Amino acid sequence: MSLVEVINSETTPINGQQVYSSNNNYQIIFELVGSPNQMIDLNSLRFIYNLRYTDGLGLHFNNGNVYRNEGTVAAPNQYTDSIFFGTDPRTGNNGIISSVVFEDANSNILEQVNNYGHLMNKICGLGLSQDDITTWTGPMYGIHNAGKTTINQMALNSDAPMAHRIYTGITNSKPMPFSVIGGKLKITLNIVSPSQQIYGGQLNPFKIGGANNPAPQNGGAKYTIRNIKAVYRVINLDGMAPISKGGYEYSHFSQYNQTIQSSNYQNIYNFNVSQAKCVLNSFIRSNKLNNYGANSYQSTKLQNGDTLITKNNVNDADIHETTFLKNNVKFPLDFAIDETTYNKFNVNDHKNYDVERAFYYLSCLRPLSELNNTLISGATERYSGFDQWTSVDCWNNVYGIGTYYDSLGETSNFMGGNNYLQKIQSELNGQAPNELFTNVLSTKKLIPTASGVILQN
Repeated sequence: MSLVEVINSETTPINGQQVYSSNNNYQIIFELVGSPNQMIDLNSLRFIYNLRYTDGLGLHFNNGNVYRNEGTVAAPNQYTDSIFFGTDPRTGNNGIISSVVFEDANSNILEQVNNYGHLMNKICGLGLSQDDITTWTGPMYGIHNAGKTTINQMALNSDAPMAHRIYTGITNSKPMPFSVIGGKLKITLNIVSPSQQIYGGQLNPFKIGGANNPAPQNGGAKYTIRNIKAVYRVINLDGMAPISKGGYEYSHFSQYNQTIQSSNYQNIYNFNVSQAKCVLNSFIRSNKLNNYGANSYQSTKLQNGDTLITKNNVNDADIHETTFLKNNVKFPLDFAIDETTYNKFNVNDHKNYDVERAFYYLSCLRPLSELNNTLISGATERYSGFDQWTSVDCWNNVYGIGTYYDSLGETSNFMGGNNYLQKIQSELNGQAPNELFTNVLSTKKLIPTASGVILQN
């Protein structure tokens, strides 16, 4: 089998229209078609579009009274310099996607990632650097648009050209033969409500969503997606694209969402996957979701009540102990992650950075020795005493817990009744519910047979 050529292809949505509004168009559908002698490189997949944010009157934002398009922008004095419209500093424009679904020609779901913005908040926190945020992540993820300084907020004031890469398991896998999917890959992008993506408030980050919150005014701020198309590479071969004897293998993200309010939380999941690689968890107060007055994609510690956030994070509910189990046996760690020592105040009246919990979380997607970039540190977890805490990139937390199974190249089987149990002991006092967003990375297979292709979990 030989390579003939690599073709750059593009297509428009099958429910195509020039403008998709967050107020009334919540689904964008593409179909990528190919022949048996072709493969699609989903690593190359990009969605090209212009993203426009507007206030409730349909006018461009006017953050900082700069970078205006005369005649279409809010009046210079309508919003003072102390007021801004924002998106999450690390999720950026990833947050406009509620879910992404990949299906084959027979409508079999190959991968469905719900709560996509919360997954990307974890991915970006784990794998980006501060330099990444101010450079290449701008056109790909729109992340540079989200910083709370005036210079970064300017980008939200006008149309932003995007070459958006969708980060899922299947888009991080090797090229896919069209023959294993019946010659067609259907991709459905569901987009979020504007109150999930946009928030507004005073420039002071401790008063976001306060009395001077312009985001819900005049029907609410919104966004529109304009002239979207999908571009990708197709690999042409001189014969039918080869499939290994064991089938086409690809990575896959699953997701789960639970509400946690008790100081002694435990929940059993039936992942139904045979090759689990890692589990990632993030938290957010329930009342911050889908709320113009709050950042709906922040990944904080567990929190009690509605206390004003300060540098000492008086409303944080420290986690004392985290335990991962399989079939009620501690696994892959044969011990609980004990954070009680780190939660104590030291001689400088500062809490210590809980390095043990961070170590296992940082190691989820790749071995720590191979982790070249990350935003996770004592600074981005808002520990007092870190000078970098005042950095733009550190205004919002990067916090999570997790565990990995493939440290020795092995995975873990959660099929056939094998269950996953997670226990979290914390200082939650029952006053406020928190959301726990869980993602599982696993390996799946598409196996051709005489009667058709079988999806193996």
